[in-house]
Amino acid sequence: MSEKIRPDQATPASGDPPAEQVPDWLGNRLRRMFSDVMEEPVPDEFKALLKQLEDKERGS
Repeated sequence: MSEKIRPDQATPASGDPPAEQVPDWLGNRLRRMFSDVMEEPVPDEFKALLKQLEDKERGS
């Protein structure tokens, strides 16, 4: 769960049709706008909520 996956590194699941391509200019602009947010750590409270959801899904 500590592994970071950036949107530019994400790959579609096998069998899914490829996503429509985002124009380069738009992708570049969005990366510049949100690059600081991408580097922020995930708050501990949010991590705890995600853990609760995972535990519930596993039946723990």
